[in-house]
Amino acid sequence: MAGDGPPVVLLHAGVGDRRLWDGQLDAFAERHLVVRLDLRGFGDSPLPGGPFSHVEDVRALLDHLEVPRMALVGNSLGGRVALDFALAHPQRTAALVLVASALGGHEGSAELNAFDEEEDALLEADKLDEAVELNLRTWLDGPEREAAPVPAELRRSVAEMQRRAFETLLRACESSPPPGPVAWVEPPAAGRLPGVAAPTLVIGGAHDLADFRAIAARLAAEIPGAESTVMDTAHLPALERPEEFNRAVLDFLAADAR
Repeated sequence: MAGDGPPVVLLHAGVGDRRLWDGQLDAFAERHLVVRLDLRGFGDSPLPGGPFSHVEDVRALLDHLEVPRMALVGNSLGGRVALDFALAHPQRTAALVLVASALGGHEGSAELNAFDEEEDALLEADKLDEAVELNLRTWLDGPEREAAPVPAELRRSVAEMQRRAFETLLRACESSPPPGPVAWVEPPAAGRLPGVAAPTLVIGGAHDLADFRAIAARLAAEIPGAESTVMDTAHLPALERPEEFNRAVLDFLAADAR
């Protein structure tokens, strides 16, 4: 049964879908009403043609569920959505947990741009297996490790999520009109961090790409009063070390409620 804490919305990374939060659902639901969703184009959510906004998709869902105010927990892409939501709808944001978060307005490094180019080339060549493996090596393992210390079935699960997202994207791009562009807050969040009003916890991964380690440091430094911690993981801390992650986030939310 949910406790007295605010509802918690779990926003997944772009390398998976709502199932990335399987290790959090039960633990969080003991204290909070929990909402997890597939962002547009991931898991069971379709990707229709034309422009859209992940932020406004989340707002519309929470309106439908009659959730007026919530804590947002976002990993990577989900972190960018959570941060933009907090800027667009500050009165509805009780707290933020930004996990290996992306950041609107961040200029990607040569390493990150090389990943994007390699992924695009593999998808254009219809090499989905290779594109999935590239994502596993980059985001689950991290650039500094041979392999993430996770069970084989968990690795297969992430691969299945990523392949499904690719298949959805490729089908959508063959339609007319294709999906996009994606609308984000303007001006971008990178220049607005001192204006974030919600209590914030920043979680970084020690084995993540340098871009995301730098973003985590910037979020912690520029968001007023932000707390921060670094976990011994790559880009998916909640998946890789769920018990440690759950303690950190639930303790933060409980302290903020006081």
